[in-house]
Amino acid sequence: MLTIFRKVRQALMTRNKFTGYLLYAIGEILLVVIGILIALQINSWNQDRQNRRQEQQILSQLLKEYRSNLSQIKDKIEIRNEVLNSSFILLQYKKLDPATISVDSLDAHLFRISIRPTFDPELSVSNELINSGKLYLLQNLELRNKVSAFSSSLSELKEEEMAIFNLTEERLIPFLTEHYQVGRMMMVLLDDDELRAKLTMGSLKKYENMKTLVPAADFRPLLEHPDFEDYLLQMISYTAYTNEQSEGVKQKIKDIIAAIEKEIDQ
Repeated sequence: MLTIFRKVRQALMTRNKFTGYLLYAIGEILLVVIGILIALQINSWNQDRQNRRQEQQILSQLLKEYRSNLSQIKDKIEIRNEVLNSSFILLQYKKLDPATISVDSLDAHLFRISIRPTFDPELSVSNELINSGKLYLLQNLELRNKVSAFSSSLSELKEEEMAIFNLTEERLIPFLTEHYQVGRMMMVLLDDDELRAKLTMGSLKKYENMKTLVPAADFRPLLEHPDFEDYLLQMISYTAYTNEQSEGVKQKIKDIIAAIEKEIDQ
């Protein structure tokens, strides 16, 4: 094809037909430009296909990540509900005849109010997208914004979790240590496989009966202490509000999962 064009050009130059040569030159330029545009378009199509394949891989990883986070926050909400339930039961114990109270039940409820569950999301895929500048690969702008903003939306929940942590570590546990035998109540965790699973803790060697390792203590001074009621009421207040924050985060996670499922090729 180029040989033919050269021959035509030489013929036009030989005959000194300037106008014809000029038209030929323009045509040749247009041909080159069209060729470049076609090459660029092909390259763009290829790049777009690669981006879409990469996007699908990212969506699959994000879906796994946020489903895991959803499962975790559900567990943490459930644990806090158990903390609330145990706090209310312990308040009721203060009104009961001590002879009617099971020490095993008391220890179990005391242990549950000393738990400090925190939501620790897995965000390695999300952070990699943001830090590497590859967030643009997500075509859905709404999904892109939700993933980008998710981490910052956890700040209030973390503050509330820290308030519970400080109340428990700095005030409640020292109080229980001073007024009760906390060793036996800690045995509840070792005997409760379901609770350990919710707290994502590993297995421990099983003994015949964990509670026999520590003798039962007199719990009446604890129940009668006026500060105990104050700690329980604070725990109820802090925990209930933290779970409200957790419900909001849970909904954000569900929204992200729903957006991912719309984009991903099943």
